[in-house]
Amino acid sequence: MQGISIRAVILASLAVLGVDIISGELLARMFGAPGLFSGAPEDEIRRAYQVLVQDVRYLSLGLILGTASTVLGGYLAARLAGTVPYFNAAAFGLLTLLVNSIGMGEVPLWLWIMGLLLTMPAALLGGHIAKQRMSRPVA
Repeated sequence: MQGISIRAVILASLAVLGVDIISGELLARMFGAPGLFSGAPEDEIRRAYQVLVQDVRYLSLGLILGTASTVLGGYLAARLAGTVPYFNAAAFGLLTLLVNSIGMGEVPLWLWIMGLLLTMPAALLGGHIAKQRMSRPVA
């Protein structure tokens, strides 16, 4: 589709991936689990995450942080593209849906469904915020 910047969508995706890795690491440690970068043995980390995915507080906070990072990604895709902000934010959202539907891992069904349902609105909200900021006159 004309006006969609693949470069902007990929850069936004990479930035959000970094944000998600950092927030996931902090969230795991907040709940007492060893993080991916803690140096703990892989089997210990895997067992800790199996416990975490049973904790509704951990999952809910992860959903909130993930949705916020999707808003950020939609914003970045729209701002980096410079044109057609909603289309670029939507392209980011579609890429996010694709990646998340493949790599959600072993999470409860309710979380998987909520994540999928929130992805496009969150990405488009980011695109909307970018459009608002792009159309503001510079003082």
